[in-house]
Amino acid sequence: MAKIKELFSKYWDDILKPVVVLLSICIVIPLALAVTDSVTKDKIAELETKKSNETMESLVESDRFEEAELGEENTVIYHKALKGEETVGYIFITKAKGYGGDVSVMTAVNIDGTVKSVAILDVSNETPGLGQNAAKEAFYSQYEGKKEGIKLLKNGAVAENNEIDAVTGATITSTAVTEAVNEALEQFKIIKSLSSTYIPESEVAVSEE
Repeated sequence: MAKIKELFSKYWDDILKPVVVLLSICIVIPLALAVTDSVTKDKIAELETKKSNETMESLVESDRFEEAELGEENTVIYHKALKGEETVGYIFITKAKGYGGDVSVMTAVNIDGTVKSVAILDVSNETPGLGQNAAKEAFYSQYEGKKEGIKLLKNGAVAENNEIDAVTGATITSTAVTEAVNEALEQFKIIKSLSSTYIPESEVAVSEE
């Protein structure tokens, strides 16, 4: 026992103490991160939901929004905008590959399948002063009133031909936004085509008017 104490005392400062400190760090830090994540996760989710709701409210005038899903293998998750019991629009969040990463778009679709309004959720990975200009109203407002199959032109777009002008110097980002909006319109089309199977009768009546 005395021998062990002697060895422990001899090697404590040079070997054992650093090992104990490192082990403590390896245990304490992950534990602290886990506790922090547990405490903040619900709050972050709450803030994200609040922000999403605020964005939806800016796109469609309604009393409330209800999350819904359609399909089995390729599930479409969307929100219905309701006034009373009447569905006045549908909202989809879609993504497409941009110049520097995914571009995220929220699209509100009228019950006739045309775009009501669009919000750019994330173009933070795109080039500042170029691709990030897709978040400006002058660009994304062009989608209003368009229908499925929107075409992107570098210049000279004609609204009546379902065309929009790309952001100057940011064709890739503009293409990504257009793909995301067209994807939302495609998802709406799926909802319409399968409405008799998946959508309640009260909503089917509104959707088929």
